[in-house]
Amino acid sequence: MPDSTDRPTEWRDTFELSDHSAYTFWTRDTFRWGDTDGMGHINNVQFARYCESGRLAFLGATGSGRKLPADDFMIVHLSIDFRSQMHYPGEVMIGTRTMRIGRTSVRVGQGLFQDNRCTATAEGVVVMVDTETDRPIPIPDDLRTRLIDPLA
Repeated sequence: MPDSTDRPTEWRDTFELSDHSAYTFWTRDTFRWGDTDGMGHINNVQFARYCESGRLAFLGATGSGRKLPADDFMIVHLSIDFRSQMHYPGEVMIGTRTMRIGRTSVRVGQGLFQDNRCTATAEGVVVMVDTETDRPIPIPDDLRTRLIDPLA
């Protein structure tokens, strides 16, 4: 008989990634001059870095890492939809949430916001791995619960 970890849990249909209220977990990052393209616009590559900061903080808040926060997860997919430019100086607020939990993977949704305006949305997939073999391993039930809401 399959156990509960064989069945993914979906949340995607209940929220819009560009909706500020869809997120309860937030991370803040301050823009650096080096993040710009020289015209004061934040370079598109930095959007991925802000997503990484939010994703690592989110996974770290679940207590998933054995050695470092979130070290049990490896990113295997990242897609970003650019919605608006961001400008230096300033900061970005990064909302992160779980969209789906599979047997060994988690799909996270993210929104980047500057001055309460959604500038990008992203979806990433991370896989839980054995840190010695780098092979996928099943996500334990207690971690699944924390991945649904790390602030609970």
